[in-house]
Amino acid sequence: MAKNWQTILLAVAMAVFTWFLVTGREVVETWVDMPVVMTNPPEGMIIEDGLVDKIQVRLRGPKGLVGNLTNQQISYSLDVSHLRLGQQVVDIDADKLPLPPTYEIIEVKPNRLKLFVDRRTSKTVPLTPAWSGKLNPDYKLLDVVASPDTVDLRGPETRISKITQAQAVLKEDFPDDVPKSFALDVAVGVPDEIEAAPGQVRVEAFFGPKTREIWVKMPLEVPALEGYTATASQDYVRLLIEGPVSLFRNNEYRNDMGVKLVFGSHLAPGTVELDYDAVLPEGCRIVKKNPETITTVLKKK
Repeated sequence: MAKNWQTILLAVAMAVFTWFLVTGREVVETWVDMPVVMTNPPEGMIIEDGLVDKIQVRLRGPKGLVGNLTNQQISYSLDVSHLRLGQQVVDIDADKLPLPPTYEIIEVKPNRLKLFVDRRTSKTVPLTPAWSGKLNPDYKLLDVVASPDTVDLRGPETRISKITQAQAVLKEDFPDDVPKSFALDVAVGVPDEIEAAPGQVRVEAFFGPKTREIWVKMPLEVPALEGYTATASQDYVRLLIEGPVSLFRNNEYRNDMGVKLVFGSHLAPGTVELDYDAVLPEGCRIVKKNPETITTVLKKK
């Protein structure tokens, strides 16, 4: 019985060996993905376009070996030491594929690469700050400043040569209450292939109310004088004032206004031209007076 068991085991072993022998000699075709590794890049140069991550190799070989090929870490080394600036075609050399002669190379995709080679360079450009957002309609943007006001760019020479300025946009909404100023660190906006130094800058936006000009007729106050009587040639003056548009939506702003005749320190009987002062609401200023001076008669009591 033991002798029969050994005979059966030997038969099974020979059958397995024969199967592997037949299978190993069977020739099959397959596609294999092979990563591309760039070697010996020229100093200061970059491949801007055309380089692929991998190539596909169609090959023929023993079935047993082909099945194990996908588990091996193999890659194609692309020597780029000879590259020059501009566009050029580089062939994929099938003879340099890291495969033993057991395999027959049938096809390589792609079999050539159209590369665009550029040089890395740097450039300093002015920085243009901007603000973007919703703003209370009674207000306006007065100014936007950035610190620093220049940035250093680094990247492909062909791209950088076309850039004359960089931009940093401060995005913030002020639909209701609007501050006089608002500052934030903002990223410098450049294309993906360009590096900016610094990458962030301080951007500050300044806001103020929208204004308009309006003529206002105001009564003239004549202060009492000790020892004199003063008679002004008119009881009213007209002022062209500039102020926030929101202030002029009703007439309540007039409650904060007043016009008073101004006497000098040296008084004498007679007719004189006197100036007058105006008290204005906050945020307002005088653009023009009508008249500029008031004819006034002074008499001793």
